[in-house]
Amino acid sequence: MMLLGETPYTPCFVRNEFLFDEQKGFGEFTPALVFAFRAEPARVPMFQVMLESGAQWARVPIHMICSKPCEPLPIEQTCWWDSYGYEFSVVALPFLKNHAVTALGRDKVIRKGNYLFTVDWMKTGYSEIPDQHKNHHIIALETGQWIAYPNNRLVWQDESWITPAPNKEWQTPTHNYFVEGR
Repeated sequence: MMLLGETPYTPCFVRNEFLFDEQKGFGEFTPALVFAFRAEPARVPMFQVMLESGAQWARVPIHMICSKPCEPLPIEQTCWWDSYGYEFSVVALPFLKNHAVTALGRDKVIRKGNYLFTVDWMKTGYSEIPDQHKNHHIIALETGQWIAYPNNRLVWQDESWITPAPNKEWQTPTHNYFVEGR
Protein backbone atom coordinates (compact mmCIF):
# COMPACT_ATOMS: atom_id res chain seq x y z
CA MET A 1 0.00 0.00 0.00
CA MET A 2 1.32 3.43 -0.88
CA LEU A 3 -0.99 6.24 0.37
CA LEU A 4 1.84 8.84 0.28
CA GLY A 5 4.44 9.44 -2.43
CA GLU A 6 7.11 12.01 -3.14
CA THR A 7 6.46 14.72 -5.75
CA PRO A 8 8.81 17.22 -7.34
CA TYR A 9 9.44 19.95 -4.77
CA THR A 10 7.10 22.69 -5.94
CA PRO A 11 6.70 26.16 -4.40
CA CYS A 12 3.09 27.09 -3.80
CA PHE A 13 0.68 28.94 -1.54
CA VAL A 14 -1.89 27.38 0.79
CA ARG A 15 -5.21 29.16 1.23
CA ASN A 16 -5.33 30.26 4.86
CA GLU A 17 -8.94 29.19 5.27
CA PHE A 18 -7.66 25.61 5.12
CA LEU A 19 -5.21 26.34 7.96
CA PHE A 20 -8.11 27.70 10.06
CA ASP A 21 -10.66 24.92 9.33
CA GLU A 22 -12.57 27.31 7.04
CA GLN A 23 -13.48 29.55 9.99
CA LYS A 24 -11.31 32.53 8.95
CA GLY A 25 -8.35 33.49 6.74
CA PHE A 26 -10.36 33.77 3.52
CA GLY A 27 -8.45 35.61 0.79
CA GLU A 28 -5.14 35.16 2.67
CA PHE A 29 -2.29 32.86 1.66
CA THR A 30 0.76 31.24 3.26
CA PRO A 31 3.87 30.38 1.21
CA ALA A 32 4.65 26.67 1.19
CA LEU A 33 6.40 23.87 -0.67
CA VAL A 34 4.58 20.77 -1.92
CA PHE A 35 6.75 17.67 -1.47
CA ALA A 36 4.32 14.72 -1.47
CA PHE A 37 1.02 13.48 -2.90
CA ARG A 38 -1.55 11.70 -0.73
CA ALA A 39 -4.21 9.39 -2.12
CA GLU A 40 -7.34 8.28 -0.35
CA PRO A 41 -10.17 6.67 -2.32
CA ALA A 42 -13.24 8.86 -2.74
CA ARG A 43 -11.32 12.01 -1.72
CA VAL A 44 -9.93 14.77 -3.95
CA PRO A 45 -6.20 14.65 -4.70
CA MET A 46 -4.28 15.90 -1.67
CA PHE A 47 -0.76 17.07 -0.93
CA GLN A 48 1.74 17.22 1.89
CA VAL A 49 3.33 20.67 2.32
CA MET A 50 5.92 22.47 4.41
CA LEU A 51 4.89 26.01 5.33
CA GLU A 52 7.46 28.80 5.49
CA SER A 53 7.03 28.75 9.30
CA GLY A 54 8.35 25.17 9.45
CA ALA A 55 4.89 23.71 10.10
CA GLN A 56 4.22 20.62 8.01
CA TRP A 57 0.65 19.90 6.91
CA ALA A 58 -0.78 16.71 5.44
CA ARG A 59 -3.98 16.15 3.45
CA VAL A 60 -4.12 19.62 1.87
CA PRO A 61 -6.76 19.26 -0.89
CA ILE A 62 -5.92 20.49 -4.38
CA HIS A 63 -8.46 23.32 -4.32
CA MET A 64 -6.57 24.85 -1.36
CA ILE A 65 -3.26 25.07 -3.27
CA CYS A 66 -2.19 27.68 -5.80
CA SER A 67 1.05 28.88 -7.39
CA LYS A 68 0.19 32.52 -6.62
CA PRO A 69 -2.59 34.23 -4.67
CA CYS A 70 -5.81 34.01 -6.68
CA GLU A 71 -9.55 33.67 -6.44
CA PRO A 72 -10.56 30.08 -5.66
CA LEU A 73 -12.23 27.79 -8.15
CA PRO A 74 -15.04 25.57 -6.90
CA ILE A 75 -13.72 22.14 -5.92
CA GLU A 76 -15.52 20.48 -8.86
CA GLN A 77 -13.54 22.69 -11.28
CA THR A 78 -10.18 21.70 -9.77
CA CYS A 79 -10.45 17.99 -10.56
CA TRP A 80 -12.67 15.68 -12.57
CA TRP A 81 -12.41 12.66 -10.26
CA ASP A 82 -11.48 11.77 -6.73
CA SER A 83 -8.47 9.57 -6.11
CA TYR A 84 -9.00 6.06 -7.46
CA GLY A 85 -7.23 4.24 -4.66
CA TYR A 86 -4.24 4.21 -2.35
CA GLU A 87 -1.66 3.08 -4.93
CA PHE A 88 -0.22 5.40 -7.54
CA SER A 89 2.98 6.66 -9.07
CA VAL A 90 4.09 10.27 -9.42
CA VAL A 91 6.28 11.32 -12.31
CA ALA A 92 7.32 14.64 -13.77
CA LEU A 93 7.30 13.69 -17.43
CA PRO A 94 10.31 15.39 -19.06
CA PHE A 95 8.49 15.70 -22.39
CA LEU A 96 5.69 17.73 -20.76
CA LYS A 97 7.94 19.81 -18.49
CA ASN A 98 6.82 23.46 -18.58
CA HIS A 99 4.42 22.76 -21.46
CA ALA A 100 1.55 25.16 -21.78
CA VAL A 101 -1.82 23.45 -21.81
CA THR A 102 -5.49 24.37 -22.07
CA ALA A 103 -7.92 22.60 -19.77
CA LEU A 104 -11.64 22.14 -20.34
CA GLY A 105 -13.57 22.38 -17.07
CA ARG A 106 -16.93 20.85 -16.14
CA ASP A 107 -18.35 24.33 -16.63
CA LYS A 108 -17.18 24.21 -20.29
CA VAL A 109 -14.68 27.04 -19.62
CA ILE A 110 -11.24 26.61 -21.18
CA ARG A 111 -8.43 27.67 -18.84
CA LYS A 112 -4.73 28.04 -19.63
CA GLY A 113 -1.98 26.66 -17.46
CA ASN A 114 1.39 24.89 -17.24
CA TYR A 115 2.25 21.27 -16.48
CA LEU A 116 3.78 20.40 -13.09
CA PHE A 117 3.68 16.57 -12.80
CA THR A 118 1.47 13.50 -13.25
CA VAL A 119 -0.20 11.06 -10.86
CA ASP A 120 -1.02 7.67 -12.40
CA TRP A 121 -3.15 5.06 -10.64
CA MET A 122 -2.40 1.36 -10.24
CA LYS A 123 -3.85 -1.75 -8.61
CA THR A 124 -7.40 -0.43 -8.66
CA GLY A 125 -10.32 -1.77 -10.65
CA TYR A 126 -10.59 1.39 -12.73
CA SER A 127 -6.87 1.66 -13.49
CA GLU A 128 -7.03 -1.62 -15.42
CA ILE A 129 -10.18 -0.94 -17.45
CA PRO A 130 -9.11 0.68 -20.75
CA ASP A 131 -11.91 3.23 -21.02
CA GLN A 132 -11.85 4.12 -17.31
CA HIS A 133 -8.13 4.61 -16.65
CA LYS A 134 -7.30 8.25 -15.95
CA ASN A 135 -4.13 10.15 -15.12
CA HIS A 136 -4.28 13.16 -12.88
CA HIS A 137 -2.02 15.71 -14.61
CA ILE A 138 -1.29 18.41 -12.05
CA ILE A 139 -1.50 21.81 -13.74
CA ALA A 140 -0.88 25.32 -12.41
CA LEU A 141 -3.41 27.56 -14.12
CA GLU A 142 -2.37 31.04 -15.26
CA THR A 143 -4.62 32.37 -12.49
CA GLY A 144 -2.55 30.42 -9.93
CA GLN A 145 -5.09 27.70 -9.01
CA TRP A 146 -3.86 24.08 -9.22
CA ILE A 147 -6.00 21.50 -11.01
CA ALA A 148 -5.81 17.72 -11.59
CA TYR A 149 -7.15 16.86 -15.06
CA PRO A 150 -7.09 13.75 -17.28
CA ASN A 151 -5.72 13.47 -20.81
CA ASN A 152 -9.11 13.87 -22.48
CA ARG A 153 -9.70 17.30 -20.93
CA LEU A 154 -6.32 18.80 -21.93
CA VAL A 155 -4.82 20.13 -25.16
CA TRP A 156 -1.06 20.65 -25.03
CA GLN A 157 0.63 23.67 -26.59
CA ASP A 158 4.01 23.71 -28.33
CA GLU A 159 4.32 26.26 -31.12
CA SER A 160 7.31 24.44 -32.63
CA TRP A 161 5.21 21.51 -33.84
CA ILE A 162 1.72 21.16 -32.33
CA THR A 163 -1.27 22.59 -34.17
CA PRO A 164 -4.12 22.15 -31.66
CA ALA A 165 -7.08 20.56 -33.38
CA PRO A 166 -7.99 17.27 -31.69
CA ASN A 167 -10.40 15.11 -33.65
CA LYS A 168 -13.74 15.37 -31.84
CA GLU A 169 -14.83 11.99 -33.23
CA TRP A 170 -12.05 10.02 -31.51
CA GLN A 171 -13.31 7.41 -29.07
CA THR A 172 -11.82 6.13 -25.83
CA PRO A 173 -10.20 2.70 -26.31
CA THR A 174 -12.17 -0.12 -24.66
CA HIS A 175 -9.90 -3.11 -25.40
CA ASN A 176 -7.04 -4.76 -23.55
CA TYR A 177 -4.28 -6.09 -25.82
CA PHE A 178 -2.19 -9.18 -25.08
CA VAL A 179 -0.68 -12.16 -26.85
CA GLU A 180 -1.14 -14.82 -24.16
CA GLY A 181 -4.32 -15.87 -22.36
CA ARG A 182 -7.74 -14.35 -22.61
